Amino acid sequence: MTPAQKEWVKMIHIAKAKTGIADDGYRALLEGAAGVTSSTELKNWSQYKAVMAAFRTLGFKPRKKRSVDPQSERSADRISARQEYYIKGLWELVSNQKDERSLNSFCSTITGKQNYSWLTKAEASKVVLALRSMAKSKGIDPDTRRNNALNT
Repeated sequence: MTPAQKEWVKMIHIAKAKTGIADDGYRALLEGAAGVTSSTELKNWSQYKAVMAAFRTLGFKPRKKRSVDPQSERSADRISARQEYYIKGLWELVSNQKDERSLNSFCSTITGKQNYSWLTKAEASKVVLALRSMAKSKGIDPDTRRNNALNT
């Protein structure tokens, strides 16, 4: 678990305690907001933000602004959920090793960040361009998922 993920878990447990939500309700909130049953299963910034937004609807208000974002004080510049989804999809198209660890290694080579979910929007764009280039060099049109090498 990364240091950021540990901070996320702490903040989520504080929110759980402050709202007084029962364990069953807590699990349902996690499942509904992020698709996980435990806060330790959160893998990216988007999931954490969704869980905290759900706690805010229950009346949770953090006392002070704490950054639990591993790379920046500003979350507005963080990778969007759409960019994450697109990067994962392109990675599935072009990679021989389709696991998240190899994707993180690839992103680290391009941006220096060890986890793709920590990228800024600009860094995510660089990763997308590199993946699109890889797809095209393999004869795959990333927009239509059509293999151009087979259609010639």
